[in-house]
Amino acid sequence: MGKYECVAENSIGTEHTKPTPLYVKVRRVPPTFSRPPEPVYEVMLGANLTLTCVAVGSPMPSVKWRKGVDQDLTPENDVPVGRNVLELIDIRVSTNYTCIAQSSLGVIEATSLVKVQSLPAAPTDVTISEVTATQVRLEWSYKGPEDLQYYVIQYKPKNANQASIAFSEISGIITMFYVVRTLSPYTEYEFYVIAVNNIGRGPPSSPATTTTGET
Repeated sequence: MGKYECVAENSIGTEHTKPTPLYVKVRRVPPTFSRPPEPVYEVMLGANLTLTCVAVGSPMPSVKWRKGVDQDLTPENDVPVGRNVLELIDIRVSTNYTCIAQSSLGVIEATSLVKVQSLPAAPTDVTISEVTATQVRLEWSYKGPEDLQYYVIQYKPKNANQASIAFSEISGIITMFYVVRTLSPYTEYEFYVIAVNNIGRGPPSSPATTTTGET
C-alpha cells in the first residue's frame, strides 16, 4: 500500500498528478527468492565461504539451509524469517547446499553446489607395452575428478650415475595412452605420468620402468 501519482515529463518541464492513496486489505503472496544462492561456487581446498539466501512473500517465509539430501543445518526452534546466512569453514568436500523458503502459501528451494577445487590425483596402473629399440607405449588409469585438462609424461634413463640428468617431458596429452618415441636402444628408462587441471599439476604416478630393445 502507499500513495501513487502519475508523472508527465518533457523538455519544458514536469507535471505531477495529485497523490492517490492505495490501501490493500489482504495481501497474500507466495514465497519467492529475491536473492537466491548461486548455482555453483568454486572454492579451494580448506577455504571459507558465506552463502546468503533471501526470500520474500506475504506472509514472510521462513528460510533454512539443508546440506546434501537430508541434513538440516538450521535449528527448527530458531528458523529466521526472510534471510538466512550460512557460514562454511574449512571446506574439504564438494557438497550440495539447499536454501528452503516456506510459508503457509508454499515451499520453494534453490540448490547450490559448493565445488572444492584441488590438484588432481596421481594417475595409476601405468603399464608399458610394444617395446622396441626406440619407442614404447604407455597406458594408465585415472580415478580422480574428471575435470582434467591434459596429462604429462616425464621420462629419463634410469642410471645411478646420472641422477642429475633432467627429465624429458611430453605435455598436452588428452588420451590415457601414448607412444614415446626417439628413445635410445638397449637403455633402461623410468616413466612417470602426471595429471593437470586448471589449478596445476598433481603428483606423479609411481614409476614404470623398462629396457628398450637392441637395434
